Amino acid sequence: MRSRTLDFEFSADQELLRESVRRFLGDRAPISPYVRAMLDDPRGTSPEVWSGLAELGVTGLLVPEAFGGAGMGMVDIAVVAEEMGRALAPSPLAATWAAKLLHPGLEGRGAVAQWDADGSADPERPTLRAQDGRLTGTKIAVPNADVADTIVVTAAGGRHFAVPAGDAAIEPARALDPTRPLFTVRLDGAPGEELSGDFSRAWHAIAVMAAAESVGVAARVTGMAVDYAKERKQFGRAIGSYQAVSHACAQMFLATEGARAVTYWAAWALDHDPEAARQAAYCAKAYASDAAVNAARSALQVHGGIGFTWEHDLHLYLKRAEANAHAYGDAVWHREQLAELLL
Repeated sequence: MRSRTLDFEFSADQELLRESVRRFLGDRAPISPYVRAMLDDPRGTSPEVWSGLAELGVTGLLVPEAFGGAGMGMVDIAVVAEEMGRALAPSPLAATWAAKLLHPGLEGRGAVAQWDADGSADPERPTLRAQDGRLTGTKIAVPNADVADTIVVTAAGGRHFAVPAGDAAIEPARALDPTRPLFTVRLDGAPGEELSGDFSRAWHAIAVMAAAESVGVAARVTGMAVDYAKERKQFGRAIGSYQAVSHACAQMFLATEGARAVTYWAAWALDHDPEAARQAAYCAKAYASDAAVNAARSALQVHGGIGFTWEHDLHLYLKRAEANAHAYGDAVWHREQLAELLL
């Protein structure tokens, strides 16, 4: 996407980036056997796949060129995030990107500890204490914390701290999405480096990144439903020829394309239209979250009984869609923020 003007044509470099990531994930991290093998692996990914993503330059997209990274923009991040969602890739990449958006100087892998033990994500509530550079408290539902080098922790008063993962007690937690392990992080006087920066933009960027991944999920399950509707026959006809099925597939496609458009608008605005970025981010996260969940549920209905079996991949996509919908604020929360902004 070209800068300064809202143009929904991707650049040649962005198309090459998309193609390279899609090919890599298809070859090196297919759902069967790779993703399914990772369901029982606490690392969440293999060293070979992580190093392969690094070789593609994906892990360094957010790192400034002066520090050896690609120094790319949010549209490029969204392109890769969409492909990661489409492939259902189990990887600490999203967690690391989120941490780097809040802490641009972060080296290695990262994770973001946002949710407090009482289920609140409001940094104004003093549930985690920070005193003299020491943090005490508990954070829950922290993705990929076990493989992180640094954990970015939110604290009372909108403060953010970088905590070495080795100074935190990290315990496995039950996760809805088995491809993305969650952990409880306990801090008992752990040392933390207080961070500074535009956290508002960073959080909006994180939400857009999650929205892009949801777009990838929605696109994939829509494609799966359409393909199945063309192949599966009842009463001598492909089920896609029946209005109930064809209309469901059409609605899935429309919702996915709408989610894609608003998400890339938000990604573009974060880099080129700061005044619209906040509104765009709220719209993108809310719309894409609903689109992915509804598309996955509709795809299950199109597939019928086979879609509900463990052997079929749809349930994995549904779980990723549901988990993404609640990450970094659900659709209801983002619509409430948008309403307050517009009033």
